[in-house]
Amino acid sequence: MFDLTTKARTLIRVSGLKMYFPIHAGIFRRHVGDVKAVDDVSFDIYEGETLGLVGESGCGKSTCGRAILRLYDITAGSIQIDGQEIGDLPQSALRKLRPTMQMVFQDPQASLNPRLTVEGIIGEPLLEHTSMSRAERKARVHELMDAVGLNRSFSDRYPHEFSGGQRQRIGIARALALNPKFIVCDEPIAALDVSIQAQVVNLLEDLQKEFGLTYLFISHDLSMVRHIADRVAVMYLGKVVELAPEEALYGEPLHPYTRALLSAVPEPDPDLTIEDRIILKGDVPSPANPPAGCNFCTRCPAVMDICQREDPEFREVQPGRFVACHRYGQSAENKTENENENETAA
Repeated sequence: MFDLTTKARTLIRVSGLKMYFPIHAGIFRRHVGDVKAVDDVSFDIYEGETLGLVGESGCGKSTCGRAILRLYDITAGSIQIDGQEIGDLPQSALRKLRPTMQMVFQDPQASLNPRLTVEGIIGEPLLEHTSMSRAERKARVHELMDAVGLNRSFSDRYPHEFSGGQRQRIGIARALALNPKFIVCDEPIAALDVSIQAQVVNLLEDLQKEFGLTYLFISHDLSMVRHIADRVAVMYLGKVVELAPEEALYGEPLHPYTRALLSAVPEPDPDLTIEDRIILKGDVPSPANPPAGCNFCTRCPAVMDICQREDPEFREVQPGRFVACHRYGQSAENKTENENENETAA
């Protein structure tokens, strides 16, 4: 497990990342707005750690992961990998950096070429980025198959001949082919049976120890993120609302949305009653038309007047703990004043 008490080197630095998708309408396809999938996201990932990224479906998790790897041309912001700025690099220059950063996709069936054998799939990055001979590539493919627990004799088979868990192992082996430093795992267990999910997560942990990998682990499964992540970032409507070490976040969540999210995790405790659940009212606003002020103000059970006017700053409120909430960003005097205003209005 990554030691958060040591002074680790920052491998990934994301600052003010924005990923907007334009909306066009009318016969002249005029630009009438934007879908703000990722809106001003900032965080660091330390070398050797696993940062979990969680949130509801549609909150921008996967878009954020893809934007960090520059699979999209970002709208604004800075992305540094191992000290090198890649946010504004053209795709031709990014090609040389692809061996450093790789991705494990959510759906192993859709992300593998059905016309290639396992040897062809895992060996394709080696063919594109190295000058290995055919014999060297084959030997490397066999090494990678051993590393992810696949039988070497399967190298001539096609993806449809494997189970979901085996296909995901093929995807992981392909991601490891070029010895990357950083891997984005985009919900790698979401499409798998529950019985297989633990195997894949344990494999990722073993590979991290063996090769010194750094992960961004994207998932909506909070119990699995708790198992694998060293720190956890919580996203809501394109923004990171809380970032904290795993034990601190699960033990004492600060942001109202984080508390509601964790209260929804199924518990085997028979003494846990329905009263312990936090039920959020209303629907998630559209990312094309987010509310003024805090994105969560329309559903927050602890909303104040200032929440509807000003967007809270994402700031460090305790050592290593960051939160975007006016209840932690205000002075005590202003906080009391807002609470009194709310009581008077009620």
